Amino acid sequence: MKFTLSWLKDHLETGASLDQIVEKLTMIGLEVESVDDKAALKPFVIARVLTAEKHPDADKLRVLSVDTGSGDPIQVVCGAPNARAGLVGAFAAPGTYVPGIDTTLSVGNIRGVESRGMMCSERELMLSDEHDGIIDIVGDAPVGTPFATWAGLDDPVIEIGLTPNRPDATGVYGIARDLAAAGLGTLKQGAMMPVAGQGPCPVKVTIEAPDLCPGFALRLVRGVKNGPSPKWLQQRLLAIGLRPINALVDITNYITFDRGRPLHVFDAAKVNGNLTVRRAQDGEKVLGLDEREYELTSEMCVIADANGVESIAGIMGGEHSGCDENTTDVLVESALWNPIATARTGRELGIVTDARYRFERGVDPEFMVPGLELATKMVVDLCGGTPSESEVVGYEGYAPKTVSFPLSEVKRLTGIEVPRAESLAILERLGFKPSGEGDTVDVSVPSWRPDIEGKADLVEEVMRIHGVDEIAPALGLDGIDDDDSVLPLVHRAAAGLDARGVVALIAGRRHVVRLDHRAAAAHLALDVDPAVAVKRLRRRIAGEVVADVLVLRGEKAAVAVLALGDVDDQVPLLHLRASIRMALRPAPVGQARFNSSKVSVQGSISSRQELAAMPSVPICCGRGEVSTLAQPERSTSRPWPSR
Repeated sequence: MKFTLSWLKDHLETGASLDQIVEKLTMIGLEVESVDDKAALKPFVIARVLTAEKHPDADKLRVLSVDTGSGDPIQVVCGAPNARAGLVGAFAAPGTYVPGIDTTLSVGNIRGVESRGMMCSERELMLSDEHDGIIDIVGDAPVGTPFATWAGLDDPVIEIGLTPNRPDATGVYGIARDLAAAGLGTLKQGAMMPVAGQGPCPVKVTIEAPDLCPGFALRLVRGVKNGPSPKWLQQRLLAIGLRPINALVDITNYITFDRGRPLHVFDAAKVNGNLTVRRAQDGEKVLGLDEREYELTSEMCVIADANGVESIAGIMGGEHSGCDENTTDVLVESALWNPIATARTGRELGIVTDARYRFERGVDPEFMVPGLELATKMVVDLCGGTPSESEVVGYEGYAPKTVSFPLSEVKRLTGIEVPRAESLAILERLGFKPSGEGDTVDVSVPSWRPDIEGKADLVEEVMRIHGVDEIAPALGLDGIDDDDSVLPLVHRAAAGLDARGVVALIAGRRHVVRLDHRAAAAHLALDVDPAVAVKRLRRRIAGEVVADVLVLRGEKAAVAVLALGDVDDQVPLLHLRASIRMALRPAPVGQARFNSSKVSVQGSISSRQELAAMPSVPICCGRGEVSTLAQPERSTSRPWPSR
């Protein structure tokens, strides 16, 4: 999940520095994988073309005299058709790396004329695909000023690694909410005011598969002008690795990342009749927006009109009804899709999209209609047009889940005494609604947290905001048998991998290499010095042994391998997530190695997408350092390897 610092501050009022924000994100479980401070754009400066003379030996080249604000004019040979005297643009001196062409400049000789730099196009700075001419700044731009600073392009990009149980953090607003709850600022108001519509939506929706689609909202906006989106929107999408397409599509992509709410737009002129949400017919085909044809099965959910399938529900729209520069009337869709069915369809078709990534985790059902309102407002603001009233079908409203929460569980599971008032305040800042007196309170779970199942999950919420760094690494390991020998337990752990599956390989303080219950398809190697004290813990929940924890204690490190029964056995995995938690920081997906003077543990898993689609429990324990090895090539469809 990527976002820019300014984007975050759209939702978070804070005076915190970038370093403080990065540190706090990691401490509350949203591990920062990388920060791009846009250093690559710092060498580019604003420059003015003083003269532009025809090249003596090339009709399409010009020899420019360029003022960069650093002294004497610089000679540059340029082939851009818009190069002219008086133009103000972005200049790169020799030695500058130009990201759009993956080249480091040097002093050149072009047809016998020396060139000491380059006037750049937008594509060369990776600002857009525009390369028909060099950047032509309109208005006052001080020569010699860093171009990125003047253009607002020096906005740091933060990338965090999300665990599958945090769908609320797939939008920038949700990340801002967590930071505000952690005391790093104030969350700005995110409520959406309804946009008035004129007349009912002429396109009606019928849901024939309510188990696959529990809600669907639709709206028609007439008379739009669908051109390029504004620069600020294009820049934000480019910053997170998305290619701007057109205003209507860019709006849906923006809201997907801003609020974790995927949307879809249909060209209304290409939709024949009303829409039906149904199961596909075996062998039915659709041409996707990626220009690939997909053959569907009766287990897959689609949106269809009288012509046939127009969209693979929750995953990808169809090429036939896509919006382009000729679109004047647009249907905006905001719907809810069954997470399991979405994940299964995506895997079977080999499609990975930002929409699938969110729907298979579970989006906020209460933001279905507000998401449509936000999209409507942006469409009208950026493209014009007149909206109809909304057509909302199937949604019965959110029934809040209530969890009985003994506040004493925080101390019992973590060893840390968190005052009652602080625990309740943390939950309230995160959007939970606790009620009741005494030690046990009833906690109403917000609609954006489908992962919260029980009291141990609430302990985790309290502790990640209170500070998991305060949990001592040896707490909670009662009942350890000091007489256990080393090798039998190592062999037992390896056997447990094959027989039952490993849910988590714990390696390092706030670092976890996560494997799920299918990890028998992965490999695990333990290289343990026999001198290391090995201790064993059997965790009991409801009187039944549900886990073995192998604790390898070294001089500088503690490592644990947690072996659980298969999830099909209905083991209460979520209870375990907090019951032996000592820290909270997942390592990057791929391969990771834990090394100390005493212990070496290696684990290997498949792609991030495959891991994310499978149930896993991020359990943390131990201290040490983690170094990332080569990450596996990302794939849209990769089966788990067989032994």
